[in-house]
Amino acid sequence: MSDELDVSVVISTCNRAMQLEHALRALVAQNVPTELRYEIVVVDNNSSDNTREVVAAFEREHSRRVRYVYEPRQGVSFGRNAGIGASLAPIVAFTDDDNIVGSTWVATLKDALDRYPDADAVGGPVLPLWPSKVPGWLDRHHWSPLAIVDYGDTRFYTSTNDPRCLLTANMAVRRPVFDRVGGFSPEFPRCQDHEWLIRLWRSGKQALYVPELVVHATVPAERLTKKYHRTWHSRHGYYAAAMRLEEIVDLSGRMHLDPSPGRRLFGAPPHLFAEVFRAIRQSAISLVRGDYPLALRRAYHVRYLVAYIRRTVGDRGLGRTGGRPHGMRLVPWRSSRAQTISTPRVLFVHALLVVLVGGSLYDIERGREHWPLSPYPMFSVVDHEPTVRCLRLVGVTGDATPRELLLIENALIHPFDRCRLTSAFSRARSDPQRRSAIREQLRDCLERYEARRRAGEHHGPPLRAVRLYDMQWTLAPDAANVDTPDTRRMVEEVELAAAPTTAGF
Repeated sequence: MSDELDVSVVISTCNRAMQLEHALRALVAQNVPTELRYEIVVVDNNSSDNTREVVAAFEREHSRRVRYVYEPRQGVSFGRNAGIGASLAPIVAFTDDDNIVGSTWVATLKDALDRYPDADAVGGPVLPLWPSKVPGWLDRHHWSPLAIVDYGDTRFYTSTNDPRCLLTANMAVRRPVFDRVGGFSPEFPRCQDHEWLIRLWRSGKQALYVPELVVHATVPAERLTKKYHRTWHSRHGYYAAAMRLEEIVDLSGRMHLDPSPGRRLFGAPPHLFAEVFRAIRQSAISLVRGDYPLALRRAYHVRYLVAYIRRTVGDRGLGRTGGRPHGMRLVPWRSSRAQTISTPRVLFVHALLVVLVGGSLYDIERGREHWPLSPYPMFSVVDHEPTVRCLRLVGVTGDATPRELLLIENALIHPFDRCRLTSAFSRARSDPQRRSAIREQLRDCLERYEARRRAGEHHGPPLRAVRLYDMQWTLAPDAANVDTPDTRRMVEEVELAAAPTTAGF
């Protein structure tokens, strides 16, 4: 390791000579303090274009700054590991051949690691350089397949308590960290930065997100297609299963150092099957409501989950049971996996997916959820029209000029609440055998109201009667007419003078 260098910047490239030239121009033109020395190690990962000539031109012009390394083994992990081995500085930084680093990128990462000695690595935003035309459905929720990262303007540590992923397109690592957690796994042609971070977090180390450490990424037009996003999510699910992401990260967002195997359904966590159903249903509902970006996002999540389940079930069929994620052998994507799994298991998994999809379509057709996947059937009805119809309890004041008071505040109808009171009246009205109980219920509400008013438990006006109305609204978009129903019909009225001292509930 050279005492003269502070930072080594590693770029692994393959057949991107034109983009590489732009990336190198930004790196050699860095605005750094005079005492800060850095080098740029370009790893030619078996390119067949004029990559060697492009790097040679920069070597001639910046002989003490740019170095060329050749790595014949194909794969970005091989390339980055070769760059780590060839680099000389105590800080190893990474960016990609299609990225443009900020003018103070090297100085910022060095300053961050100097100011935060408890940070074992630093990373920052990867912001997009868009082509001329971007589809309308591509909002921030669809940025992951584009390798874009923006966690805001606040610094924070990524660790087992907050395992948010940083990208090697914009990352710098203290060299001793590689001695402890190793380099990038060649078994992960994709997601190798995420897999490496998991090993970093498992070792008790942490990375710092630095908002000022900015890199811009060129977004190719071919990545703005739905086909590309579908493929990306399927592959991401495949490699996420190799890392066991759905098992090691809980609902609170924390990562477990040593997760228990837990319950399994053919090798996969059972909640993934239910999540497939929910994502299909939510995607269909979003599509019906006209929220196309959200419908697409949930549909892509289905592809991720299905790929995750297939990979997990396949690993079980091949006799693989967990273990350290980075030590798992991967089989090529789109391999003939069904031939290595027992036929009954494959048929069961596909039949289960058919049932989930069919159940979703049935729910969409009927306009509501059904057992066993609707724990709250009272809220499962899909409203296709903005029309509301319900029963409302109204009090009639005893003033010289009587007025009506809508009894919806909990203090006025205690110990009941608006939801339970409406449900009780609705059940009684819908059942012919219980319909006569409505008058007793109204008397009880009136007596309780007056008894609590006289005891000073609420400050409502004296009432001489209560009425039950059947009200209906066609709600405005902003619900401004919520207090003025379109129609209302009185169902029953009870006056205080005729009220006995019995409880109707």
